[in-house]
Amino acid sequence: MSLSKRVSLTPQSPAQPQQDLKHRVITCLNKLSDRDTLAVAATELESIALSLNHDSFAPFLTYLSATSSSDKSPVRRQCVRILGVLSITHGDALSPHVSKMLAAVVRRLRDPDSAVRSACVGAVSSIASEISKPSFSSLSKPLVEAVLTEQDQNSQIGSALCLSAAIEASPDPEPAQLQKLLPRVLKLIKSDGFKAKPALLTVIGSIAAAGGASSNRNSLNSLIPCLVDFLSSDDWAARKAAVEALGRLAVVEKVHLTAFRSSCLASLENKRFDKVKVVRESMNQTLELWKEIPGHLDEVPVSPQLNANSSSKDNGPPVTFLETPLKETIPSSRNSPIQRSSPTTTQSRSPPKSNYRKPNASIARKVDFEKETDSKVNIPASMDCKEKFINKKMEPSERVDTDKTIILETEKRVTEQVISNKTREGNFGKLNGSRFGSRVVPFIDDCEFEINGNTIEYDYGNQKEVEDLSWIQKQLVQIENQQSNLLNLLQKFMGNSRSGMNSLETRVNGLERALDEISYDLAISSGRVSTKDSCCMGVPTLLNSVVLLLQQLPEEASSH
Repeated sequence: MSLSKRVSLTPQSPAQPQQDLKHRVITCLNKLSDRDTLAVAATELESIALSLNHDSFAPFLTYLSATSSSDKSPVRRQCVRILGVLSITHGDALSPHVSKMLAAVVRRLRDPDSAVRSACVGAVSSIASEISKPSFSSLSKPLVEAVLTEQDQNSQIGSALCLSAAIEASPDPEPAQLQKLLPRVLKLIKSDGFKAKPALLTVIGSIAAAGGASSNRNSLNSLIPCLVDFLSSDDWAARKAAVEALGRLAVVEKVHLTAFRSSCLASLENKRFDKVKVVRESMNQTLELWKEIPGHLDEVPVSPQLNANSSSKDNGPPVTFLETPLKETIPSSRNSPIQRSSPTTTQSRSPPKSNYRKPNASIARKVDFEKETDSKVNIPASMDCKEKFINKKMEPSERVDTDKTIILETEKRVTEQVISNKTREGNFGKLNGSRFGSRVVPFIDDCEFEINGNTIEYDYGNQKEVEDLSWIQKQLVQIENQQSNLLNLLQKFMGNSRSGMNSLETRVNGLERALDEISYDLAISSGRVSTKDSCCMGVPTLLNSVVLLLQQLPEEASSH
């Protein structure tokens, strides 16, 4: 009897561990529904996942997938999170079960709880990074289908974020497949039916970072304008995702973005002062990345005069030109840098005079010569000038001396003009020690030089910096005017207060005299003082005057 029972129990022994596993998992899931036992149940469920063997993977995944949307949010979240723990712990041993794990994740993408969708993103990231046996195309196929076909907004958000996480976490995201996917994503993001624009922009950024836009000019021609358009979106999350995608693109595709550099920099400059702080920070970071892209303006062209100089050795003396290397920094000396002028320059421009000094009623400002870096002063030919240097018939040694003479004469006249301006304006710009520096802009009115009919162009820097300095100067003048108005108002208030105090003091003195007279009259009426020599007014008259004074005191006090 006992032997028969043993024989009957022997076939049930392999199923016993699975029954125990099911019981333990269901018990943990029930405990997850209670807030008091949530932490203990999560720890126990994680320990079960760590101790699984190869035969227990399939039933364990089945038990986790048995949860429904009617379960509480902690249960749904922990069931998805455990998939990531399994991937990290067991790795490629789960390769046969990847499709089942992804199906469980996709089922939870419709979840209204953002914490559950975040757990899905984490689980997909772990699966893509730890399980390497299935190809990336097989891994991403259900996620791509979910992105392209789902109509629910929560599902669109979750599937897009999961696809982005899979692309970034995968060791080999297969850029060739991503290049095929990018046009479909760009077409989808322009559709009004797809509502999760920020999440899909994140996918575009991940594709760009993984090389999905490389060596495909057509993709760049459609991708960059699309991202630039989203910089003006009303949704700040879309603006942030778009500018981050532009930043990733600038890092990976730096060489292929030269043609788009100027337009993107202009768009980023216009949108850099966003009202949302995180968007502003992303704008500034992306702007710096795009400035590092080499553009057409960054290439220094070779002057035609160099070729003319080398080719004219046998055909006569070369054209004289002055060459100074370009510098982006402000020169420290007072000698102005001379920019090499083009031989085709024939039109002259008068030097700016009124752009550097802004009149003010109280303070006359001066602009320092060495700090002005943004104006270009052309010194054209003039028939009234006494010095004209035409060196077409000069020897080479004489041409060198002529060039040096031109530079010395120019510096001498500029220095004389600076001293003259300082002498004329020495009596201005002083207020309480003149905290602002004295600055003068030199310019040449009458004398101009000509070298072989070509103008010598003085370059003081970038025009934008001059505009910035002028704007700062206007702001300083406005602040000083406001301070002057406040000082005048304060002085006027102090004067009114002082006059009010004097008037009040006069009233009080009058009241004291009236009280003295009243006391004197009372003494007379009581007979304590003789009335023979008394010439004071009567008691009723004095009382009336006192009443009038008392009535005027509150009015005077309230007015001051």
